[in-house]
Amino acid sequence: MILKNPFQVAAYKDKTRFKYLLAGRRGGKTFLITNDICKTIRSSKRGSKIFYIGPTNTQTKALMWEPLEEAFRERGWEYEPKVSEQYFKLYGNRKIYLIGAEKISRIRGHACVKIYLDELAFFTKPLAEVWRACRPTLSDTKGEAIFATTPNGKGTQAYDLWIEAKAKHNWSCHSWKTIDNPYIPADEIEEARKELDEKSFLQEYEAEWQSFEGLAYYSFNENTHIKKQPDIDTNLALHLCFDFNVNPTTLLLSQYDGQKLRYKKEYSFKNSSTEATIKAFCDDFEDQKNYLRIKVRGDAAGKNRSANTGKSDYHYVEELLQFRGFQFERQVPRANPAIVDRVRHVNSWLQPMEGPHKIEIDPCCKDLIRDLAAQELKGRHPSDHNNLGHKADAFGYDIYWQNREINGSKPTMTQL
Repeated sequence: MILKNPFQVAAYKDKTRFKYLLAGRRGGKTFLITNDICKTIRSSKRGSKIFYIGPTNTQTKALMWEPLEEAFRERGWEYEPKVSEQYFKLYGNRKIYLIGAEKISRIRGHACVKIYLDELAFFTKPLAEVWRACRPTLSDTKGEAIFATTPNGKGTQAYDLWIEAKAKHNWSCHSWKTIDNPYIPADEIEEARKELDEKSFLQEYEAEWQSFEGLAYYSFNENTHIKKQPDIDTNLALHLCFDFNVNPTTLLLSQYDGQKLRYKKEYSFKNSSTEATIKAFCDDFEDQKNYLRIKVRGDAAGKNRSANTGKSDYHYVEELLQFRGFQFERQVPRANPAIVDRVRHVNSWLQPMEGPHKIEIDPCCKDLIRDLAAQELKGRHPSDHNNLGHKADAFGYDIYWQNREINGSKPTMTQL
């Protein structure tokens, strides 16, 4: 067989150093990887090393051992399978190792020309730990990597990496559905459509990230709402949206251009403070301070005075902004809107019943995106399980009061 799916071909020809492939079940992902491995073998120097890494040792061999042997035979290549050591030895002492993520320590000490991490969504080993072991092995050779998977739900590490990859330099993302694979009969897909529930079908055959629990922000769709945003526009008001928490801290930067509320940056520091967060903002925008029109928004609870210091969170925000020479307007309500109202406004801005969406989010706002994608409902309120929700709360305060401002019912302001 040859590559006929145009999305597959585009991914195969893409010369970006790090690529993330997201495909529907039986979409031809393994076939593409097999071909890419063979291409890498042909172009690599003598003695080169390649690693293919699956979720476990058992799954890795089931996924790729036989496809590689078949590919070698089709090309007439001589190869020596080292089954117990889990690698193939080819001409010029080139080697292809097949290991499970639980054996990732085996990659240490090697210099690799390319690494393939397949079925990421099903790794039980933390992806950050796997990548920490892999990344240094590519430095000597300026090697490349392909990350690939079928989806397995939002709120997962594989989903987080997919979102992060969209914003990273030297990374590209490719996705395609099962139906894009010309070798899969259309009636097979229609049969699956009849057998699977909607979310299962969308995930398995449409390659869409799904959540199988009740989501608070059910109108959020990464394909619609996540887009690279323009830089801060000094002709528009800049919203500083807070939720006060120390692990992590939360500050979102947004601007409304008359059509959409655009989220352009987030500050999220672990085990930090309000002062450190606002200082980071001041440092970043020092050169623009004379041009910015700032509106401070966020959680009304932040105006409550601390029993330890006698000062509120907003006091520190105001004090540092004034000290650094920033001009701002305070838009802090006396009391927060009801949680159900705030969530309702968020969903209606994400996708109204009629008309276009009103929200766009830069991929750099990864914690906000994760909140919107994965936060579940507990009763009628969003759950804080897995420490989710801080960014979504700040997001909600901003949208709620922006909605009231547009409709001519400005919130009552409070002094800090």
